[in-house]
Amino acid sequence: MKNLQEILGLESLVSAGAGIGIKILQIIGIFVLCWFLIRIANGLAHKFFKKQTQKHRLAISERKANTLNSISSSILKYVIYFIGLFTILKILGVDSNSLLVIASAGSVAIGLGAQSVVSDMMDGFFILFEDHYAVGDIVTIQNVTGVVEGVSLRYTKIRDFQGKMHIIPNGSVGIVTNLCNDFINALVTVGVAYDANIDHVLAILEDEMNQTTDIESILETPVVVGVVGLDDSAVSIRIVAKCKIKTNFAVETELRRRIKNRLDKEGIEIPFPQRTVHIVQQKEA
Repeated sequence: MKNLQEILGLESLVSAGAGIGIKILQIIGIFVLCWFLIRIANGLAHKFFKKQTQKHRLAISERKANTLNSISSSILKYVIYFIGLFTILKILGVDSNSLLVIASAGSVAIGLGAQSVVSDMMDGFFILFEDHYAVGDIVTIQNVTGVVEGVSLRYTKIRDFQGKMHIIPNGSVGIVTNLCNDFINALVTVGVAYDANIDHVLAILEDEMNQTTDIESILETPVVVGVVGLDDSAVSIRIVAKCKIKTNFAVETELRRRIKNRLDKEGIEIPFPQRTVHIVQQKEA
C-alpha cells in the first residue's frame, strides 16, 4: 500500500513538473514569437514608408518617412509586448476578470506614478505631427548638437559630432534649434592687417565670391558683410553664404581655401597675433 502511494505521489509530481515545464516552454515560445513579430513588423513598416517616398503623387520626404518608420516601430513593439504579456498571464492561470483588474491597476499606476512617461509620449506625437525635426536632421537640444538617429514615442536619440549617443526624453526636449530647415548659412571670418586698404580688400573678396558659382552647395552668391571687428592684431571681415542644409561646414572650408589663395596672390597679409614688449630699466640709485 505504501509503495502504491509513493508511486502515485511520484506520478503526481512528474505530472506537475511536466505541466510547469510545458508552461515555461510556452512562455519562452511567446517571447520568441514576439521577437520575430517585431522584426517582421519593423521590416514591413520600413518597406512601406520607403515605397511612399518613391510615389509620384502624395509622396512623403525621406526624412519624414524615416521618422514615421521610427515612431511606428516603437508603437508596434509596445503593442506586441503588451499582447504577449497578457497571453503569458493567461497561460499562468490568471482569468479574464483578473486581467481586467490588472489593466485597471495599470491605468491607475500610469495616472499616478508614470506621468512623465505619458508626457514623453504626448510630446513624441507633437514632435511627429508638427514636424519639429526628423530622423537625419542636425539639431541642438538641451545644449547637445548632433544628428537625429531615432525618434520614438518616449525619447529622441542624437549622435553628436564626437560620436557620442545622447538619449533625451521627449518631455524634456524644450527649445529645439533645427539646422536643416530649407537652408543654412556658412559663416567665414577673415582677418587682414591694419595697414591694408580695407576698401581694396572688400572689392577683392567680392570678386572672389562672384566666382563661386561652381560650388553646387551654394544657393546664392556669398555676401561680403564688411568689417565686423577691430581685433588686437587684425581687421575682421565676415562673409555669409546661403547654402544647402548639411553643407555649411564643407562650404566654409572651401571658401577659406579660396580666400587664402586669393589674398596671397594679391599680396594681402593675414596677420598672426603679435605683442610689443616694453622693457623698463630701473635707474641706479
